[in-house]
Amino acid sequence: MQIMFLLCLLTCFALSNFNVQAKVVDSFSDVKGCNQFFYKGKEPQGMDQNAKKICQTFQSEIGKEKINHIYYATLYSTFEKIPLYSAYKFDPKCSSTSSQSWHIEPQLISRTEPDHMMLEGDDKLKGKKDAIKKTQAINSDYDHTGYDRGHLYPNSFQCGEDSKATFTLTNAAPMDACFNRIHWKLWEGHLKKILKDSLRIKKDVYDSKASAYIVTGTVPGQDKIPQSRDQNLRGVTVPSHIWTAVCYEHSEDHDKSFSFGYIGINQPEFNIKLMNVSEMNKQLNQLYKTSNPSVKIFHDDCFSGKPASEEAKNQFLNRIKLPAHQRLQMSKSAQNSLLAIYDAISSDSTGPSNTPTVLGVTATFAFDSSSSHLTSTERMKRKFETSCAVTDVKKRHTSDKQKRQVSEGSESIECRLVPEKSVDGKSSADGSPCSCFEDNGYKCSTQEGKSKSCCSTPCLYQEQLKGYRCYSGKTQIECSPQYSLITAKGNRCRDDHPCATYGKDYYWCFINDKSWEYCSPPLWGSRAKDGKYCRSNYACAKYDKNDPWCYTDDKNWNSCCTSDDYFSAVNYKTCKPDHPCGYHGKAYLWCNTTDGSWNYCCKEFKK
Repeated sequence: MQIMFLLCLLTCFALSNFNVQAKVVDSFSDVKGCNQFFYKGKEPQGMDQNAKKICQTFQSEIGKEKINHIYYATLYSTFEKIPLYSAYKFDPKCSSTSSQSWHIEPQLISRTEPDHMMLEGDDKLKGKKDAIKKTQAINSDYDHTGYDRGHLYPNSFQCGEDSKATFTLTNAAPMDACFNRIHWKLWEGHLKKILKDSLRIKKDVYDSKASAYIVTGTVPGQDKIPQSRDQNLRGVTVPSHIWTAVCYEHSEDHDKSFSFGYIGINQPEFNIKLMNVSEMNKQLNQLYKTSNPSVKIFHDDCFSGKPASEEAKNQFLNRIKLPAHQRLQMSKSAQNSLLAIYDAISSDSTGPSNTPTVLGVTATFAFDSSSSHLTSTERMKRKFETSCAVTDVKKRHTSDKQKRQVSEGSESIECRLVPEKSVDGKSSADGSPCSCFEDNGYKCSTQEGKSKSCCSTPCLYQEQLKGYRCYSGKTQIECSPQYSLITAKGNRCRDDHPCATYGKDYYWCFINDKSWEYCSPPLWGSRAKDGKYCRSNYACAKYDKNDPWCYTDDKNWNSCCTSDDYFSAVNYKTCKPDHPCGYHGKAYLWCNTTDGSWNYCCKEFKK
């Protein structure tokens, strides 16, 4: 028991004396183990010769013994006040992330200062704030700027206590919040997965004969933060670009060795390009505007151009393309609004008693087709009881070649988030506004005094029924989805009267107190009988005629089918199962219909 107590005591003492060190050196080879993070022990060439070299180190104390462990190396520009790069090795066993306080580096003031990272408020740094600000970034430089303290060596690539070493401002540069939190984070995550897969022999067992060397760097830009400050002090440079280069070396089988890299523009919009290391050197030479010595990240470009490098690059490209739906694309104003909300509810300055309550949030989306809009809206309704009502349909300008390549209408759909009124009890299943409820909420009395059924679940499209249904208690009923705020002619519906059926067999809405117009129905890709898609804002319906029709462009209209399949015929008819839509020896599309006759159809069945 005494031995166990002593071990626990020593462990607690060690953790309480676990300090982060970052030693400034003349050469990375001056400190044993500091150049292990570079491929073949050789650091990148062509960077600022006046930048400071830092060995980022942990120091633990057990009794009187001090144990140092170096975790990565950094080249830091005291002029720009940002790191030019951090070099590190990938540890496949790490999978956790953590958040820590940010440190500064006293030795950038003088080599006589303490050789470990310290918090700005440390008693030993009193009276030295001005000296610190002259050589490096401090936390207040980032306040209210819209920029994140962006890790070069990601903290997610380290584990537990070790990740503390990444939380130093000598390993951080100002990154646009959307770039850092969305685009760059996504690529970091896929890089981690690819390297883990490459190193893994079997579950939780990794190849000890292989090493992954990574260098992440910055390209200094023209902008500085903060904007308003002492003119005698240089601001912190905002990088124009962030880059990462990877060198995977298998010591016994060079056919498995590979390298690649990518460069991203430090902006909200997505712009990251994948390339081989040789190409990256050329790109960085142009960005740094340097030629002598030229930029060279890895010795001999680390297998750049070899088959394994091309294969690894293609694998990465395929991975990064797969979750395209996860790539968040925002306008600048939307980003500012979202970040303003985030800042207001997470700001340390407000305090718990002053944190505001978010009473409502709305958003406007843009989709490239009616089908993508309807698909996303169905998912929103199912998961969040929220719909996205169309506010505008805009014609996309495309070339003749692009027009031939698109598979459906050339309009883009704009929509606004709205709550599902049928579920929250504000309207009946057909869209009519409710005034009071009956039958436990499954029915309501409308403003006209009519009793109508209500939805207790979202109004969703049922493929097998070719229509919209919801549940009213335990009974499935027809419903009118909340999908559009504009008419087929493009006029705005009254705010309290969006497009719906309101008890009719067509969709419509009031545009003012007296006038109403037809709405384009929420159909999933209706077609005309000549095979062309109907316009998104003029889908197949009767409108003011006896039979269904639609516009296929600004001027031309035709009879149409309400479904984009091989068995849908015009006039709401259905092709026989053994006679799908086709030419069948004629010059037009037709089929035998289930009512014992024949009719025109809209989508050719090709065997």
